[in-house]
Amino acid sequence: MKPIFERVLFGNRRKARPRGTSSSVSSALTTRDIEAYYLRVIGNCLKRMLIKEEDVQIGVRRTGTAPSGLSSFAGYVRVLRWDPVVTPVVLQNLPVIDARIRKVVSASVLLEHTQFDGLWVQASSSTQGSPTSLLGLPAELKYQSRPVSL
Repeated sequence: MKPIFERVLFGNRRKARPRGTSSSVSSALTTRDIEAYYLRVIGNCLKRMLIKEEDVQIGVRRTGTAPSGLSSFAGYVRVLRWDPVVTPVVLQNLPVIDARIRKVVSASVLLEHTQFDGLWVQASSSTQGSPTSLLGLPAELKYQSRPVSL
């Protein structure tokens, strides 16, 4: 029977080891295992936001050690194809996406001893279908001074 973290991380894709081979078995997750799990969490969250898998490239890297002493990880999303309806909505809702990822991470037994540093999103001007001029109207906030009451 496969260990629980192998089933969660790799499903049925992982090949079983041939019987009779000697190997050291450890219950500790490697950095690569944790990155793979974060990758699935981020991918599932974006999928729920209707982002197609082929429209983005997702990566996860260990970013160091947090002040708390936990290993920290960050997610990286590169927009490969701009969907004029979905992509702006996703970008506008980055704080919500970040909160959803953090919620899953905080509830995960596999990730309870890590810290999520955030999600970095990149959409370059060479992204397929990206806008070529500003959309919408940038606004400038004007503050009016209030009379000082005595």
